[in-house]
Amino acid sequence: MTSRTLIVDDQDTQIRYSPGWRLTGSPNEYKRTTSFSSTRGASFSLNFTGTSITVYGTLDVTTFPNTTYVLDGGDPFPFFGKPKSAIQYQQVFYASPPLPYRGHTLVGSCADEDGRVILDYLVVEIPQDVPPSQSSPCSQSPPCVTNSKPTIITGAVLGGLLLVMTTLAFYLWHQQSRGTRTKLSSSAELSTQIHPFEASYTASSSSNTLHNVSVSVESHKSPLPQRQLHRLLPSQPPSYTT
Repeated sequence: MTSRTLIVDDQDTQIRYSPGWRLTGSPNEYKRTTSFSSTRGASFSLNFTGTSITVYGTLDVTTFPNTTYVLDGGDPFPFFGKPKSAIQYQQVFYASPPLPYRGHTLVGSCADEDGRVILDYLVVEIPQDVPPSQSSPCSQSPPCVTNSKPTIITGAVLGGLLLVMTTLAFYLWHQQSRGTRTKLSSSAELSTQIHPFEASYTASSSSNTLHNVSVSVESHKSPLPQRQLHRLLPSQPPSYTT
């Protein structure tokens, strides 16, 4: 079965270190970083999902990096590096046998005081047909650190979109409410200012006009002459005797 490899740098947050380690590195090492310890009992551990794991480190020129490795709680596997006249980079400290594709745990420890253990990176093999979303070397328990960042980013984006949509909805509601109040206020003002005053003004004007016409007519009447008045009246009342 074909497989592919995933590299886990010594500074990857998936690796958990006990007290006694410090950061070192050089241009000849992976990503220019290594983790160094010379404290007996100092350890590191990695939970991973794969079919094998290999540990790479740097061999110093002065001391033997005596370390032990325990896979899935089994028997410890010792490693004794042999120094040479020059520093040796990317040396294999531990290589596991073929493993079933599932979650595993590897623990590495410093066996001697002043042993100068220099950890560079680890390589995990996984089957070629595993989807990219499941290619993280970390196991499902504890939670995978690699998959946490996309989740945080996705949550932040969704939260931002929700905030924008809420703000937009509130703005539209406010504008609609403001327009409705303006229309109602305008209608009330027109009803109050135009209709009552128009009716009052019309009645008053009609009354004044009729009064003026009446006065004008009365003032232009001419009295009948006295002679004409006598002519119209009979000299004696009519007699009804038969």
